[in-house]
Amino acid sequence: MRALSIFFVVMAFATPAAAQALEDCPRYVPITLEAWIASPDLKLAAYGYTCRMINIDTTLSQAMREGVQASDSATWLETYRRTLERVREASAINRRWAGPEATRNLAVLTRLEVKYRRLAEP
Repeated sequence: MRALSIFFVVMAFATPAAAQALEDCPRYVPITLEAWIASPDLKLAAYGYTCRMINIDTTLSQAMREGVQASDSATWLETYRRTLERVREASAINRRWAGPEATRNLAVLTRLEVKYRRLAEP
């Protein structure tokens, strides 16, 4: 049990591989992404923000496909608005960093911003 706890602590603060493939985002648990987001290293924070938004989008898209959101449209509208705010926050961090991967991250985030801007409209 202790070894498992140590493993999770190490994984929570492990940094992503140098290539930082966005396809790897679903592998990271939220605590890991939050640790990266809190990092003073803008590159790491930008990757954490981008991955968090990819993972949130995946979860919300699955809920849409399953028809979960149909029962309470006001709650889902607010969820989409908050998601749009988070996408914009992630984009701002990526613009501040402006590293080579930021362009790739911003392309993904721009697509998500368009999607959630449309969904957040009443």
